Amino acid sequence: MATSADDREANPVPAADAELVTPRMPLWMLVGPREHLTVDRLRLRLAAYVYGNILVLAAIVLATGKSIVGGEAAVFVAVTALTTYVAHIIAHTVGQQLGRERGGHRAHMKDEMRDALPILISGLVPAIILLVATLEVVPTQLAQLAAALWVVARIALIGLLVERLSGQSPTWRTFSGGLVLALLSAIIVVLKVLFAH
Repeated sequence: MATSADDREANPVPAADAELVTPRMPLWMLVGPREHLTVDRLRLRLAAYVYGNILVLAAIVLATGKSIVGGEAAVFVAVTALTTYVAHIIAHTVGQQLGRERGGHRAHMKDEMRDALPILISGLVPAIILLVATLEVVPTQLAQLAAALWVVARIALIGLLVERLSGQSPTWRTFSGGLVLALLSAIIVVLKVLFAH
């Protein structure tokens, strides 16, 4: 994800309050046809996307064959995404109160709720994959592996997306940075599973 000095001079990093213009936004960014996002708001959505994917991956790893067949695993993944979204909104509500007049943070809540939506999106496809396994048309291990690989692939490709949204040309370093991010995410999940459950 790092770029050389020449790359930065040719493609300067946009200011945080600048609107980012790209040919096409990813679906999970949930950018409306008339919505123009600043770099700061895109950063918030990107952070929510990564955070949501890591926690959804942890929920997938905790699934067992019995919980997948019974449908609890799909529900657990969906509830993990939903509760993480709600916790994120609560945390940002508290954070936005700092340095504002009483009630002044409310104007930002609509944006906060919208910018955190990638957390919810991160659990959608894995929950559907695990839900399909309840029909016993695919083995539970295959469904769990497919759901986990979906999330890991999304995390691994994030560097390429960041480069594209930044107007930079993807490089091998970008791709390898995404792989490192996916590996770090997997380590976080393993540590969470080992020590938090």
